Amino acid sequence: MLAVRRTADAEKQTELWKIMSSWTSSESSASSVSSMKATRPEVKIGKVLYSKSNAYSVLDFIGEGCFGKVAVCKNLDTTEMVAIKILKNEGAVKQDTEKELSILKMVSVMDADSTNVVKFFEQFEHEGNICLVFEVLDCDLIYLLEERQPQPLSLDEIRVIAHQLLVALVTLKRIGILHTDIKPDNIMIVNRKERPLKVKLIDFGNAIPASKIKLGLEIQPVGYRALEITLGLPYNENIDVWSVACIMAFLFLPGNLFAVNCEYQMLKHIICVLGQPDDCLLRAGKYTENYFTEDEEVGVSQYRLMTPEEFEAANNDKPKNPDACRDPPKPLEDMIQMPPEGEITDDELENRKAFLDLLKRMLHLDGHQRISASQALQHPFITMAQQAASDSLNPLTNNEVSLDQPHIPSSDITTDFESNKSMLKRIRKFLRRLTTAFYRMATLLH
Repeated sequence: MLAVRRTADAEKQTELWKIMSSWTSSESSASSVSSMKATRPEVKIGKVLYSKSNAYSVLDFIGEGCFGKVAVCKNLDTTEMVAIKILKNEGAVKQDTEKELSILKMVSVMDADSTNVVKFFEQFEHEGNICLVFEVLDCDLIYLLEERQPQPLSLDEIRVIAHQLLVALVTLKRIGILHTDIKPDNIMIVNRKERPLKVKLIDFGNAIPASKIKLGLEIQPVGYRALEITLGLPYNENIDVWSVACIMAFLFLPGNLFAVNCEYQMLKHIICVLGQPDDCLLRAGKYTENYFTEDEEVGVSQYRLMTPEEFEAANNDKPKNPDACRDPPKPLEDMIQMPPEGEITDDELENRKAFLDLLKRMLHLDGHQRISASQALQHPFITMAQQAASDSLNPLTNNEVSLDQPHIPSSDITTDFESNKSMLKRIRKFLRRLTTAFYRMATLLH
């Protein structure tokens, strides 16, 4: 289900080019790109860029688009490597840059390492162009999965990544920010060799303050877009929770849960995987009539999804064909299969059930009934320690999680320890069930 592997030449740039590259939207026109090339600043390798307090030597360029380009630079004072986003200082680009900069200033007050967001250092101008300086990160989740083929990530590894992303969302909510652009290429591994599962959320170019939410905004990438955005319903920070759930499914499958090349196909997949939205949601949707038609026949619902022909006639836009590389969509329960008893351990089966339950709650079709990021951090899938493979995760902090087996000191009572294994296992299972019961009770009382 993954895309064809990158070539050796492309892989060289993949490591870093995604860093804060908000200008690479597929909606950018070819004319915009050609215009950018005509007015692009003449910054070349070896050029030194000066801020008020630092000097940066340009080592290489790792990405470019209609708004500017990204350079890998060396701080000549500290020898630290940084990524500098060089943007044109004109027209709409300037306005978008000012908006992004205001968001970055809000985000930069947080501890970037503990909150799992990219570290923003400073902003300055070079020859009339705005320069934004960030930390250099390693690779995105797409590259990570391609590198891991054919072995997918385990649920224990997915748990660690999901925990970090949820911590980031809780922190963003506290300062009143919606990211709105969470997708695999906007989540970066910090250092695969030293910290293979440490991730950071990047690219705040499309982020919006919660105070600026407007009904009907076209935000979030196709395939990771919450249902309320597609239908034009009221929304809140839980649209980012939906996107993180899609990321978790992406890591498990591996591949996109919903179609990413067409809004119509995405919505069709959502219905196949999660079921059709309730009529009350469809009636309230500003854009429902773009995708659904009302049936006069009495049935379970008054609405049904348009056929491709009906969609084209209503929107003057022909739906794109489904991705031939992916399997046909099916209910979420079938996608996260539960092997028959005996094929996996009881703990692994419980792990999968918890994973499925959390995904359902994070992908609730009604955004106001969807589990929040802070609630998700309390869910058994996030808090459970699978076969002691990872330490207990504190949902309010970002302590490092070890996937190594716990060290058992040698002693003369090994036999006694072995005899107590079954008792310890029963105690752990009881505690997990107790945690699940408390969680469900809290959810009902919420």
